[in-house]
Amino acid sequence: MSVAAYLSRWGLMPDGAAIRTPGSDLMPVRWQGRAAMLKVARSAEEVRGHDLMVWLDGLGAARMFRREGAALLLERLEPMPSLADWALAGQDDAATRVLCGAAAGVHVARVTPWPELPGLPRWFGSLEAAQGHGEGFARAWATARRLLADQRDVRPLHGDLHHGNVLRSPERGWLVIDPKGLIGERTFDFANMLCNPAPDHALGPGRLERQSALIAREAGLDRARLLAWVGAYAGLSAAWHLEDGQEEQARQSLAISALAHSLL
Repeated sequence: MSVAAYLSRWGLMPDGAAIRTPGSDLMPVRWQGRAAMLKVARSAEEVRGHDLMVWLDGLGAARMFRREGAALLLERLEPMPSLADWALAGQDDAATRVLCGAAAGVHVARVTPWPELPGLPRWFGSLEAAQGHGEGFARAWATARRLLADQRDVRPLHGDLHHGNVLRSPERGWLVIDPKGLIGERTFDFANMLCNPAPDHALGPGRLERQSALIAREAGLDRARLLAWVGAYAGLSAAWHLEDGQEEQARQSLAISALAHSLL
């Protein structure tokens, strides 16, 4: 069903411009006097993210008001202040601490059974397929294979934790949105933070060293293992860019992977 169909079905009133992402259609709406966001997924990956949002049940995440198949009605969060703006304006440490706090909200133990979500080995399939495209891909895949064979502290993961996917609620603080929904090692969820908010920033002198040390302290992680996951994840990101014909973005991601490996 379309956004228009759910507007009618759920009695929603448009409250802003429609948004189209690669995997979903979104519409800011009013529902029962509340500011909400209607999200209709167009891919199986986005639907899995809905499954995780249902499981999170508003703990550390935007509250879910309604769910029907590919459609999700969520608490609408504020786009400002922006964690990306913080990081790029010299407040990297503050942004990273917020991200670590948001991750803790996702990773906290829950009594409800885990949702059925894909595991990390499946997620890394594109990197395995790309290993023949050069030394950077081969090295990233070798690291990923080693980590995947010995995962630790396995639990449901957000899968795409970065500066744009943590927004603020005036009443409840910083909350996650737009998860991919995976099962895997907790440390993996912190790797994408270090590849963002922009490749040039991620590759800045000393940035990866400083922020990886900060994340390790804030989240109680082994820093070397975190850097290994960054090397693997950045290689995976490069493989995705390669699949999409984005050669420059693939090169930048491989540079982040190489930097992470150089610090091990």
